[in-house]
Amino acid sequence: MSRLSVINLAELPLMQVLESISSEQILDDRMARFKALWFSYDPPNAAQYDVGPLEFDPIKITQENSTFFEMAVRDRINQAARAVTLAYAVGGDLDAIASRYPGGVPRLDTNNDGIPDERDDRYRRRVWLSPNVLSPHGTAESYVFWALTADPTLHDASATTIEGTGRVYITLMAESGPLQLQWVRTIDKLTGDFVRARADPVFNPTPTLQQIVDVRKYILDEARRGLTDEIITYSPTITTVNYKIRIWLFPNVSVDLAITAVENALAALLEKQRWIGYDHSRMAIDAAVAQPGVHHCVIDEPVRDVMVSEKGVVKVAFVDVRLAGRME
Repeated sequence: MSRLSVINLAELPLMQVLESISSEQILDDRMARFKALWFSYDPPNAAQYDVGPLEFDPIKITQENSTFFEMAVRDRINQAARAVTLAYAVGGDLDAIASRYPGGVPRLDTNNDGIPDERDDRYRRRVWLSPNVLSPHGTAESYVFWALTADPTLHDASATTIEGTGRVYITLMAESGPLQLQWVRTIDKLTGDFVRARADPVFNPTPTLQQIVDVRKYILDEARRGLTDEIITYSPTITTVNYKIRIWLFPNVSVDLAITAVENALAALLEKQRWIGYDHSRMAIDAAVAQPGVHHCVIDEPVRDVMVSEKGVVKVAFVDVRLAGRME
């Protein structure tokens, strides 16, 4: 399965309150209004506005200057509209929104130095989950919220159960930081042509035993535990795969630009999928590789979609992109 319990800003519809701003349109409207006023006040045989065709039009220069500041004001209004939403707020704006949620949801101290420094994306997700703790105990989201609150260094958590057993299985995923893919390119020594690019993502989703114990202890506190629930916390099941891809480019396409675009897209895909229960599909890989200049690709690995449960995590051992040729 692919969990969708994480706010994905790219999938949200455009906020209707936001205004599309065009400096050209603002300038055209200003000039049209100016000309209309000029002609309405211009008596017969008086000065005519005839400098419009000139490159150095003092009126237009003044309007261009005013347009710049109008753009800044309109953009500020757009940003203010975004800042009052959970999906888009950052920094102190996000803290202010969180204060309206159950318990106030304070930002966590991830470095244990007395300074609340929880990342905005992680903090946003906890705020989003927090209302679930008001429902009767037992919702999966409430256990995820408590797990992520118990240990600020966890990246993700999931909660499942077997109906009728009263057992709640909470899977914990450690935080290894945003993926940093260091691509190593191979160049043919004879021709000097690009051959392949390879990266080995540094990614360790397994929590320590102490983390597992601490999270369970936190959830079993009298103020949080469900009296009929048996809590079991553990590490995710890891499925290790490789990405091996052959690509063909269009003629006369810059290899460096095309390969760089493919590298960046694959890195973004791996970061997007770095969650418990997130499947890795061949279609997603194909979409990432479909960058400008790429004619087509063949995905040698994985040979099929990698499907995991809400207790599993996909770990990509290495990504290998080879240039197979050009299409004539």
